[in-house]
Amino acid sequence: MDFQPFSVTCVTCSSRLRVSRPELVGSIVSCPKCQSMVQLAPPKTDPAGPAPIAVGTHLVDSDALTEDSIGQADGPDSDAPPTQPASGFAEPPPIVTSDPTRSQPSRDPATSAEPAASQPVAPPPDWHSQKNARSRRIAMLVAVVLASVVSASVLFAVFRRSRSGTAQTQTQAQTQTPDAAVAEAEASPSQSTPDGTASADDTDDGSSDGDADVDETAEAPTVSVVDEPPGNPGDAVAEVAPVNSTPSIENAAPPSDLLTDSPLLSASPLDGMAPLPAAPLQTPPLGDAPDPTDETGTLTELPKELQGLLNGLGGIGRPQFTETQPAPETIDEIQLDRAAEVDVDLEVALDPRDEANMRQALGLTVAMQTSDPNGYPLNDLMLLLSQLSGVPIEVEWVSFDIVGIPINSRVPLPKGWPTVEDILTAVCAATDCTFDKKARTITLRPTDEKFNQAVADLLDLSDLAPESDSAVTVARALLGQTEGDPAKVTIPIEGGPAQLAVFVCEAIRRARGAPGKLPDAIFARWGGTYDDQVNAWPKLQAGVSGPPRIQAATFAALVRQIAKLNGATCYVNWQDAARRDLNPTDKRMPRTGEGVSAAATMKQLLEPEDMLARVVDAEHWWIGSDASLDRFPVVIWFDDAAGAQETQQRVGMVLQGAAVNEQIIGAVAVDPKSQKCVAILPRFLLRQLPRMLDNAL
Repeated sequence: MDFQPFSVTCVTCSSRLRVSRPELVGSIVSCPKCQSMVQLAPPKTDPAGPAPIAVGTHLVDSDALTEDSIGQADGPDSDAPPTQPASGFAEPPPIVTSDPTRSQPSRDPATSAEPAASQPVAPPPDWHSQKNARSRRIAMLVAVVLASVVSASVLFAVFRRSRSGTAQTQTQAQTQTPDAAVAEAEASPSQSTPDGTASADDTDDGSSDGDADVDETAEAPTVSVVDEPPGNPGDAVAEVAPVNSTPSIENAAPPSDLLTDSPLLSASPLDGMAPLPAAPLQTPPLGDAPDPTDETGTLTELPKELQGLLNGLGGIGRPQFTETQPAPETIDEIQLDRAAEVDVDLEVALDPRDEANMRQALGLTVAMQTSDPNGYPLNDLMLLLSQLSGVPIEVEWVSFDIVGIPINSRVPLPKGWPTVEDILTAVCAATDCTFDKKARTITLRPTDEKFNQAVADLLDLSDLAPESDSAVTVARALLGQTEGDPAKVTIPIEGGPAQLAVFVCEAIRRARGAPGKLPDAIFARWGGTYDDQVNAWPKLQAGVSGPPRIQAATFAALVRQIAKLNGATCYVNWQDAARRDLNPTDKRMPRTGEGVSAAATMKQLLEPEDMLARVVDAEHWWIGSDASLDRFPVVIWFDDAAGAQETQQRVGMVLQGAAVNEQIIGAVAVDPKSQKCVAILPRFLLRQLPRMLDNAL
């Protein structure tokens, strides 16, 4: 007897163990899952009983087996010997026939000695897996959905075109008599197609719109159902007699170019449909004839019943712009220039400099003596100390202007041989300021108490009474303050926003004609009228460069000496210099002397470092990059009170367009008291305003 694989169930964990080797039959092994003892005994079967159900590795399509067993009364017997399938350990289920003696072949060789006994045959051809059947059903469902959507779109287009043509035809038919209509129909006979349907003739100009007249004597097509072979209940034979009626425009075939070729549709979705009788054109079924000027028959909007069915088709049923209505202006049409990009030296980005040795730099002892008893200019002194120590010393220019200490004001110097730190301490004691040590720089700024007191005084708009409430409202709107007491301007905690709030309040005072709390010379550097600020901070164009040089000098000494020769103090943005690895002690030897301007000398020094010199006013120069200058905010107002609203809208569009590319600081509002437009703009937008405002100001 051949060995048949079998399965044994573990009584402890209910795991099924498959026995596929005959030498393991009868042995006791441990369960791989729970380690319990399991006896591998084959199941007991009755030789005289019916054969057990075959177990295989493939799923069986029960519907196909049932249909096969019912549809075939007597299948041919197979004399081939039984074969074992490669994918399982049992043969496919036998095919049940009408002979009960051959429906269940015996599996025991001892009991299957009868030569006439039927042997198991191959599985039916429609034996397939459930996974393949499900894939076919999904594919068929997707195909049906796509065909339904395309059919609905085509039917809607045909229906809309037919309604439009029907409305025009009915309007023309009101002015014709019945005899004239018949004569016109007879004058243009239609041609019959091979299948008996009437086709519309082309018009004289060669275009076919589907509204041509149809011959009334053309025989209507006959639709019949072909007889099906008998055997299935419910089959019937039907035939439709020809319908002798006047065809309408709606029954005309649509133009051939309207329907696209689709593998899911036939040549026309109307093929095989019988035409419906149409009412006479002269007598509308409901009420009077429509007014020729009425637009109800044009179907310019998708019906609500179809909108729910065609939600997947974009754009249908939505309001559309007419051809004569201009499209709204987009930001692409404004064509804003972006701010200059920050240029960083690749070597500096990959290998940043080490931290400065502050102990060594501040411990350097020097002896200085000034010819002026009042001392030395503050900013020039910081350039000199940067040159001696090698550490850039930054000055918070805006903060010193707010507290009322110009950076070119003179400060006393200590006597003897003080260290650099002693000199900084003496300067801070004389000006009520402090210095902060950072990794690579030192920052000189006013003390927090002095700065906060000055800011609180400048943000107090009570001097504009009785219109101070409206001034506070405008200031809070420009600064974006939505929290806090709405009756006063909130003092920002950070230094940068606090500086901007001061200049906004000063701009509102000057826009209303009130005197400012800051000196006009100081405020003019950071704000003012649009006409004054649009061309502010120009590039250095002239100046003297001094005598010819016979040896190199440090960068800090060169810019300090050239600016002093021209009666100015030079402020250096050391953050821009650090991006290009430019140090105060780097030595340069530019061309100077007679015939060489200060602008040319500065260009030799700064152009390789992607920096430039600008003139802030007659007493101050600024050295930095275009990237930093473009992002500096400036507060302006427009003197044109008549066009304040239009200016506000235009500036608002410019700010929205610039905010698409990067985060900027900007706002715009109209002061109700002065009726002037006040705005906060970065300088790269300010220089573009002349062409953005279209000369409206």
